[in-house]
Amino acid sequence: MEWIRWLSVADRYAKMDLDRHLAPLGLNSSQHMYIVRVCRSPGVQQDQLAEIFHIHPSNVTRSIAYLEKEGFLRREQNPRDKRTSRLYPTDRAQQACGRIEEICENWQHAVTADFTEEETALLNRLLLRVAGSAVARIESQNAGEEEK
Repeated sequence: MEWIRWLSVADRYAKMDLDRHLAPLGLNSSQHMYIVRVCRSPGVQQDQLAEIFHIHPSNVTRSIAYLEKEGFLRREQNPRDKRTSRLYPTDRAQQACGRIEEICENWQHAVTADFTEEETALLNRLLLRVAGSAVARIESQNAGEEEK
């Protein structure tokens, strides 16, 4: 149970650092990932973001609405399915994207500064496995509840 506590501490402090560094861009730690994803995958469907980030769709909708209002993203109706929207970066998002990636990389480098390359690679692999197991566990439980 100890490692759950430390993951939570690391997450809170990462968000505090991101919030501090993203504020001049008009962003916070819960919005930046959408800009990066849309810049990397222009035309991504909004509903795909909930799946990609494992976030409730209402949270995605709220963040996308803010980013659209603030001029970071633009939404276009999907011509193949009028019920869905595709998201595209604006010039403002394109300009912010590089800085966002730099901020995130700086945090990762800072908190792993005394790690070897092997330790950093191992940490990345282990965190990916933990996250994958967590998602699989909850999705399995949710699927079991739906069958009832």
